[in-house]
Amino acid sequence: MRTAPLFLLVSLLGLSLAPAFVAGDGPGGVAPQDARNGLLLARAVRVGRNVETRHLSPEGLLAHQHRKDATPAQLSADVLRHADTAIWAGCYAASVACRYAVTREPEALALAKRCAAGLDLLSSATGVPGCISRAAGRPIAGEEAGRDVQTSPLGGGLAYRGDPSRDTLAGVVLGWECLARFVEDAEVRAYASKNLGALARRLKDDGMHLKDVDGKTTTYGSLDPKVAGVLENGMHAAIGLATIQAGLTWSPGQDLEDAWRALDRRGWFDAVDSQWTWLGTKVTSASNMNMVHLSLLTLALEAKGKPQRKATDALREFRRKTHGWQNGAYLSIALLAGQKEDRAGMVEELRETLLAMRPEEVPWRGAPIVTQSFLVPIERRPVDLWLWKIDPHKEQLTGPETVPDPVETYSRADWLFAYWLGRAAGELVP
Repeated sequence: MRTAPLFLLVSLLGLSLAPAFVAGDGPGGVAPQDARNGLLLARAVRVGRNVETRHLSPEGLLAHQHRKDATPAQLSADVLRHADTAIWAGCYAASVACRYAVTREPEALALAKRCAAGLDLLSSATGVPGCISRAAGRPIAGEEAGRDVQTSPLGGGLAYRGDPSRDTLAGVVLGWECLARFVEDAEVRAYASKNLGALARRLKDDGMHLKDVDGKTTTYGSLDPKVAGVLENGMHAAIGLATIQAGLTWSPGQDLEDAWRALDRRGWFDAVDSQWTWLGTKVTSASNMNMVHLSLLTLALEAKGKPQRKATDALREFRRKTHGWQNGAYLSIALLAGQKEDRAGMVEELRETLLAMRPEEVPWRGAPIVTQSFLVPIERRPVDLWLWKIDPHKEQLTGPETVPDPVETYSRADWLFAYWLGRAAGELVP
């Protein structure tokens, strides 16, 4: 009979086998164990199984939004239709890599390989090395394939969605970075090395602009460390530098070393911490901050010297500006990046956020979404988006007329992202 993974046994048997104390800041260097961490692990097991069995396409890409009770063919088609497939698939792959780093279970390794194959398809489907797509899948005959969909030269009915954006790049790079860093497997690292090297070299060769298969800069593909040649643009600088740094780390070469030094001379390093947080959420929206957090984490993990310090400074400033937002992604990323300032506060906010986050995969219909003047508790926010990109002032007002959506469902891979990155950071230990 097959032996159950240790972390599943612990969750099933309860907390009696867990140590009473863990390393921390308490007297004598130990802190009392928080029993709520066991509840989080049990939920991670449950949500993880749901995502693996019902929200992954046959190609290994996350179907964060899809029709209810979808068949494998429908999951593939629905993945192709959505513009944010690549970024969330990258984030899910990052969470799987962190899960493997914590548990070392065979199931997590198998899942990491499945995610690596899916992320690889985002590039290989275009037929151009280092040219990523927003999504890849197989459209169903007689159904609308979606916007910007092109037939893949790989054949077999495969298609891809073009016009990738900065957030596409940020999510894919973080996914590969975490797979390479946390999954000690030759197959996974070969995938990561190939893709990160190709992404970095194509971006370098294209003048630090994200371009499509025809060599045209995509709608949201421009990257520039300065706005109008004057104001430093930390968001663009972080996304561009993270791509080059990850390529240099996992697919080193003189060409990327030269490119890295050239970017420094052109002011890219200096711009990283200029994230414009003083302008408030009108510019630094939750969605934009989510995107740049992904790239700042890559830099914090792999860069050295000035770009690493600037990334750490940016994450520290973001934390000061988003205290109480209950944004699990921001919190877990800061923790994994090694942030020490207010670390205990971040851990507690992350724990409370994960415990309070609504478990529904089916969104509500007939429930208006309003913008409040205060931070809305996470359990009252909408569930029909990747939660970490939602404005924390948005509230969904449910009532007698509210009904579950009869057509669509969403994964809770966003919950897994925050949980497993937090665990890889050494926190929330059950």
